[in-house]
Order: sequence, then structure tokens, then C-alpha cells
Amino acid sequence: MPAVTHMIRNFLPPMTSFVRNQVMNHRRYTPSVIYTQKNESPLYHEISSQFPVYSTIGSSRGQWICDHLLLLTADDRKRLRGLVGEIRPDVAHIHYGVEAVLFAPVLKSLGIPALVSFYGHDCTAFPSRGFGLGGMLLRRNVFNNPAVRFITAMSPDMEKDLLALGCPWWKIRVHYHGIDTEKFSRPREYRDRGEVTFVMISMLDPKKGHDVLIRAFTETLASTPVPIRLKIYGKGELESQIHSMIAASGTERIQFLGPLPFGTEEHISALLSADVFVHPSRQSATGEKEGIPGAIVEAMAAGLPVITTLHAGIPYVLKDGETGLLIRENNINELKAAIIRLAEQADLRKRLGGAARAYATDSLDVRKKEGDLEKLYDECQL
Repeated sequence: MPAVTHMIRNFLPPMTSFVRNQVMNHRRYTPSVIYTQKNESPLYHEISSQFPVYSTIGSSRGQWICDHLLLLTADDRKRLRGLVGEIRPDVAHIHYGVEAVLFAPVLKSLGIPALVSFYGHDCTAFPSRGFGLGGMLLRRNVFNNPAVRFITAMSPDMEKDLLALGCPWWKIRVHYHGIDTEKFSRPREYRDRGEVTFVMISMLDPKKGHDVLIRAFTETLASTPVPIRLKIYGKGELESQIHSMIAASGTERIQFLGPLPFGTEEHISALLSADVFVHPSRQSATGEKEGIPGAIVEAMAAGLPVITTLHAGIPYVLKDGETGLLIRENNINELKAAIIRLAEQADLRKRLGGAARAYATDSLDVRKKEGDLEKLYDECQL
């Protein structure tokens, strides 16, 4: 079988779902993984127990330079060339444009064809870093690198962002990697009476829109006779701010419940026990955008109706009024109206949730997307 080497930074969120899926669901390619940040995450142990896994960083100094300067030391470049020479992959798949800045020049020197997948911040926030240095590095090391045969964008929206950065149009392929829908598709009861539970599961990051959701939900409590509750799960830089906002809301019907380990029974149980999933994504103040948030597709696969925004690639996987409700970014009034609508209409929750599950299973499953990805691997070698 031909071999593909996946090249990543680490085995931690937000990389968890797509790295696991794309490594473990290959049909015709034998995978291995090269990474730059050491950790002992459950995903690392799961993948390393089944596939060859290698670290290219050989010292704490090299780790600091990689993490802070986005460079590989001479020793680490030599180590990477040795690893790739030992593995002898037919193609390399680099995850994230930022990582491609590190890996792609070495692949060029070895004549290894590569595919680079972009996911969001790497083509929105990163290019402006260092007064445009990030964009220059992408153009020099990635876009105009002959070893990089294809670049995947998660949606047509991301394709536009890549074109605006100077990526050649003939290298771009729109490809959404998919998720393991079977993991999240469990029997669901659509309750038609009692408390309606809304849930948000995500990193605690400015582009996720937690502040908009907390404000809208607080105002909605007095606007519907239906008892509603909001549960927020996650971890990240905004945790203390979210605690403060919930405390200031003066209600016990908004709860912050901390992180959920991805793909665990605790994670799936949180989806199954909810009635509605909310994810009000928006472009951050630094210009960072989502790709297609995996949490939304996971909720769809779990049969939840989803309230989310007309943001980035989201409208390409969720249709307003068919598989969920779409609102404009940062729009408190539209979010309140959507919350009330789903709180008060049990039949709509069931219809949207059922349609969302069917669409995710039919069109967004990693097993079906894998065939398209492996065709790109084939084309990289022509």
C-alpha cells in the first residue's frame, strides 16, 4: 500500500478530531505521524499504539525556537530529513498552514509531494502576524513551493481567503474532512414538555461568541414562559471572563461546567441530554475566523437542532430552516428570537434535529470524505 505521513504540531484540541479521523480511517494508504510538540494526551497514546509516530524536536532549546519563532534548528531540520528519508512516504499531508511553514521547505529539498490543509486561523489571523510576516512566510514556504501540489480549503469561503492571500487558484481544492458521525449518532428522545436545555461546547475563544450568547440568553429568560437552561462546556483563555459574565447575569439558569474530554461518554451524554445546540461563531477583533467548527457537525450527528451564524464555512454544512437556524454574527435580537423559537416549538426541534442528523450522516461522515482525500493523495504523485 502507498504511505502517507501526517505532519502536525501536537495531539491536543483543536486538532483532536480531524487528526484522529484522517489518520485512522485511511482505506488505501498506510499512515504515520510526525509532530513537533510533545505531550501525553489520550489521542497520542491511541494513535501511537497503532501507527508509527515520530517527534522531530530533539531539545528544549529546539522546542522553544519552534514554538516562539516558528523555526526549526539545524539539528531539527536534519532530524526531520532523516525521519522522512526513513519513512519514505509517497505523499505528506501537512495539517495547518502554520505547520506547513515549518515542514514544506524540507519536503521540497527531499522531493516529497505534499498536500496542505488549512483550517481557519492559519489563513485569517496568522497572515497578519508580525506586520504581515505570516502572509509572506505562507507565500514563500507554502503557496509557491513546488512540493506543495494541493492546498485544501474547508469551504468556498476559505477558498476566497486563500486566493486573497496569493495562493495560486490551481492548487486549491475545497474539501471538508468530515467527522466520525457513528460516534455521536445515538438514539435520541425529543422531549415535548418540561425544561428545554441549550448547550454550547467549544474552546473558550473570542471567535466563539460566548459573550453574545450569555447576554442573549439572559434577556430571553424573561421573554418566554418555557423554562430554559444554558450549559456551557469548554476551556481556554476566556474562562474567568465567562465566570464573571454568568455571575453578573444574576441567574442560576446559566451554568459553566468546564471542559469535556473529546469523544468520551461524558461528551456524548452532554449532547444527548440537551435539546438545542448553540454556537454563535463570529470573526474576532484580530480577524480570525472559523473553518467549519467540528462541534457543530458533532451536534448535528447527535440529532440536535443547531443555532449558529452566517460565518465562514458554516452555511455550507447547515441550511437555515432545514437543518438548523442561522443568524447574523453578533446579533443579540436574532439570537434571542431563535432561542425562543426553538424553546417554544418542540415539533421544530424534532424536525431540524432529525434532518441535521440525516445530512451529517449522508454528507459529512469521515468515511465518505476519506475517498475524496485519498484521490487527492493520488493526484499529488502525478
